[in-house]
Amino acid sequence: MRGLAKLSVLISSIFLAHCGGEALSGQGGDAGADGATAVDTPATSDAPMDAGSVDPGDTGPVVGEDAGPGWVPDARSPDTPIEAPADTWTWVPFADSACGNGTPAGIGVNLHPGSRQLMVFFMGGGGCWDAATCYGLGTAEHIQDTYNDALFRREIGSIGQAFVFNRTSQLNPLREANWVFVPYCTGDIHGGDRVAQYQWNGRTVPTYHVGARNVDAYLRRLVRTLPTVNRVLVTGISAGGYGAGVHWSRIADAFPGARVDLVDDSGPPMAPPNNRWNQWRRAWNLQLPEGCTTCTTQLETLIDFYSRRFPSPARMALLSYTQDRTISGFYGILPAAFESGLRNLATTQFEGRANMKYFFLAGSNHVLLGNPLARGANGTTLAAFLGQMLSDDPNWQSVSP
Repeated sequence: MRGLAKLSVLISSIFLAHCGGEALSGQGGDAGADGATAVDTPATSDAPMDAGSVDPGDTGPVVGEDAGPGWVPDARSPDTPIEAPADTWTWVPFADSACGNGTPAGIGVNLHPGSRQLMVFFMGGGGCWDAATCYGLGTAEHIQDTYNDALFRREIGSIGQAFVFNRTSQLNPLREANWVFVPYCTGDIHGGDRVAQYQWNGRTVPTYHVGARNVDAYLRRLVRTLPTVNRVLVTGISAGGYGAGVHWSRIADAFPGARVDLVDDSGPPMAPPNNRWNQWRRAWNLQLPEGCTTCTTQLETLIDFYSRRFPSPARMALLSYTQDRTISGFYGILPAAFESGLRNLATTQFEGRANMKYFFLAGSNHVLLGNPLARGANGTTLAAFLGQMLSDDPNWQSVSP
């Protein structure tokens, strides 16, 4: 398939571009002391878009000639530990990283002296895989931006109210951890290693889908900054939820002495229709975990792979709305079909695994981490579910309507 002209369904702006509005929303309530955010305010970028609105004659190939897998940056970031004020968000640029436009990216850090805990948070913000989606519909956040300190300040100002970034909330089991914020500007669910050359408006546009290469650069310096870490949580929302899942193994390899857990918010490892899945993998040169030989054709087998890679006491949680309209739009399926696939994933991949659970809420909203008081069908709140997970409570159970 070339471009969106050949898609037969409406596609929503995927993975929610901004963290305002619905991006970190739950089911109700205004922002409060524990970081719950306002809800049911759809972001503009979450509105359905008509595939026919893009000129099919100028979408260009899915992937043209490129710089080849294994992009090598021109510079290298220092290997020295990151120095930053305590408990303060600090932007750290990396010369050997890139956003979609080829300019360097970086990470935000909020270091808590003396802590041996680490949370790595992957930001969401869409995805794109050809000229039409990257430059016509603009379904990937920051794909054309230079991600710098000023942009980081704006973005962390929006999502920094979420309870996982609240050092005073008793609901937050990570309030004394070191925090790392991985921004999203590569359009590839943080998992690519390819420079594509897209044809758009009569010109060739290099597009750096190098999210996986960026993570490698970040980890080289983080392990020197936090050499005594013994507990890591990898998490993210939407595209960042997929990114967290893709990189769980990579981050564990970087911190071999630490226990590493995963909370995937709204990035369910369900295989989309084959033609679309193949298009994404090819466009991004998607770097799935080494050793998961079936993941390239059956994404859901990532769970089975991780069950062997991460036995107890390591734990994984998947968070999702049952009919998430953003992810179902990205997959090109109806919300009811998304729910069927989600429940099948729960049954075939999660049931019977003591260290892998899910928290599902009824509805079509998108991402849950913004509302710790969201209450599941059995009365369990999201905060309680995550607290049980991270405290190794033996009574931790899946929650589903």
